[in-house]
Amino acid sequence: MSTSALPRGLPSPSRRKHRARRVAAGVAGCGLAAWVIVAVTSDGNSLDVLGAANIFGAGLDTPPQPGGGGAGVEPPMWEIPDGTDRVLTFPEVTGRVNPITSQPNFVGPEGDGGEFGTTDVQSFGGISGIVHEEAGIFVVGVLLTDAPPEDPAPERLDVTDQATAGSIEPEIGQTFLIGDGTDLRVQVPDEATRLFVGYADGYYYKGQPGWYDNNSGRVQVTVELADR
Repeated sequence: MSTSALPRGLPSPSRRKHRARRVAAGVAGCGLAAWVIVAVTSDGNSLDVLGAANIFGAGLDTPPQPGGGGAGVEPPMWEIPDGTDRVLTFPEVTGRVNPITSQPNFVGPEGDGGEFGTTDVQSFGGISGIVHEEAGIFVVGVLLTDAPPEDPAPERLDVTDQATAGSIEPEIGQTFLIGDGTDLRVQVPDEATRLFVGYADGYYYKGQPGWYDNNSGRVQVTVELADR
């Protein structure tokens, strides 16, 4: 990399120019900053993830809603420094969201335990869906290159039996479970430059992505660059 003088964890000037810091405020009536960018560092960087953060909007200017019910907001993004053998960890994921604004119950990052339904969301626009037979509205992530996602999407992951603890190796565009992030280690593909975090939602967590506009609340997610 030609900018070797930059500290590890900071993107090169060309990448910073290409993706200047952006904030979309008050989207979908949330009255909050909906999309921001920070760099992943060894000290960790935190961002708020709204309950309406649409993981299928990763890498796009406008999140999609093929299933109707509202597109929500773009998911926040962390820039990943160039390199190989990179590992991301999630030392702190806190907060609560509500998947149905008329319901009183808020749920944590690990999801609702099936209280409002289980998850079988389809893939769309180069981002894979996800399956969880015991929970809905849990925190997920997806890794991308500098390019926008393109079909075909990778295979959907069934994360029913996957505790967040342990090591996973998602493909580019493959949605994976973050949950509360406990002891989770994500092996980053060499070509990945961006991490997006949000939710995979649909009508009662089924079918085509959508139904984000009845979600509320937020979680705060801390991401760190760890040693492999």
